[in-house]
Amino acid sequence: MLVTATDAVLGHAALVSRLASSATAAALTHAILLSGPDSVGKTTTALALAELILGSSSWPGGPLAHPDLWLEDSDAENISIRRVKPGGDDGPTLQDFLSRRPYAGGSRVAIIGRADRLGIEAANNILKTIEEPPPRTHLFLCAAHPEKLPPTVVSRCEVFVLSPVPTADIARWLADTHGVEQERAAIVAPLAAGRPGRALHLAADEGALAAELAAVDAFLGAGGGGIAGAIAAADAASPGPGAEGRERALMTIGAWSSFVRDAACYAAGAPELALWDAYRPALERWAEELSASRIVAILDRLAVASEAVATYALPRLAFEALLLDIFGGADSPPPVEGRPKALEVAVVTGGERSGTRRRRPAAPRGRARGGGRAAS
Repeated sequence: MLVTATDAVLGHAALVSRLASSATAAALTHAILLSGPDSVGKTTTALALAELILGSSSWPGGPLAHPDLWLEDSDAENISIRRVKPGGDDGPTLQDFLSRRPYAGGSRVAIIGRADRLGIEAANNILKTIEEPPPRTHLFLCAAHPEKLPPTVVSRCEVFVLSPVPTADIARWLADTHGVEQERAAIVAPLAAGRPGRALHLAADEGALAAELAAVDAFLGAGGGGIAGAIAAADAASPGPGAEGRERALMTIGAWSSFVRDAACYAAGAPELALWDAYRPALERWAEELSASRIVAILDRLAVASEAVATYALPRLAFEALLLDIFGGADSPPPVEGRPKALEVAVVTGGERSGTRRRRPAAPRGRARGGGRAAS
C-alpha cells in the first residue's frame, strides 16, 4: 500500500513516504495542512494518504466510495458554515460525518480541498474540531493560500509545503501515464509552471491549450501598442465571470509569468535555464530591448496581479491595470510575433492524435466524494 500511495502522487514521493510511514506507525498527527501552488498535488496527496490510512484500495466502488472518507472539493467559490455544521442542506456535513462511529471500525479521514475558501464561521467551527479531535480521526486541509485561514487554525495544524514539480517530470508523466503526444506534452509542461493538475487540464481539455496560447499571443502582441494596445490585449484575454473565470485568469497570468521568467533568464545571460524553446525569437527580442531589471519588475507586477485575482479582485479590471502598467508607458516591451507556426501545428496535431485522452478524467469535485483524483 505504501508503494501505491507514493506512486499516486507526482513529484512529492519523499513527503508522501514520510507521512505514510507515520500513518503506518499510528504516529500521524490528527490535523495536517498541505500548502503549495494551485494544482500542484495537495488534494492528490491527501487522498493517497487517506487510501493508506483506511486501507481502501480494494473497497467496492474505489477508495472515494469508502464510508469513512469525507471530502469537500466542490466547485463552490466559498465554503459556508452550512457545509460543516450538523444538519447541512446538501449531503452529510463535516460534523455529521464526525458524529458517526467509523463504519469499518478503524480510522476516519476528512479532506477539505482548497480550504482557503472557508468562511470565518466555517473555519471557527473546524478550529473546535482541531482542538478537540474525535479519536482515530485525521483532518487534511489543502490550501494554496494558507494566509487566508485564521492563524489559530494554521498554528494547530502540522504544515507541509508541496513544491512545484520539475517540468521534465511533468512532460514525461503526461506522455507515459496519460498518453499525451510527446510534442504536445513538451508544449504543455512549461505552461504548467510545476503544477501537474494544470498540465493535465491543458493537455486533456478540449481547446484549453489553444486558448492558453492565444492569451500568450495577446500578451506579446500588446508590445509597442501603447494604452490602446494594452486595453485591447486585456479585452482579448479577460476571462468570464465567477469561480471558473477567476481560475482561468490565474492560469493566464501564470502563462504570461512563465514567458517573462524565461525572458529574464535570457536577459541575465542564462538562456539554458529557459523552458519555452519554441518562443526563442520572442525571448531574444525582449532580452535585447529591455534591461534585466525591467523584466524582473514586470515579473513582480504579474505576481502582484495574480495575488490580487486570487483574493477576489475582478479579473477584468486586474487585467486592464496590469497590462496598462506593462505596455502603456515608454518602457513597454517590444512588439513580437506570437506563437511560431511549428508550434501551432504541434498543438493542433497533438490534440488530434491524443484522441480520447484529451478529455480530463473526473476529479473529486463533489459534496462528499466523487470519482477520480484531483491534482489540486
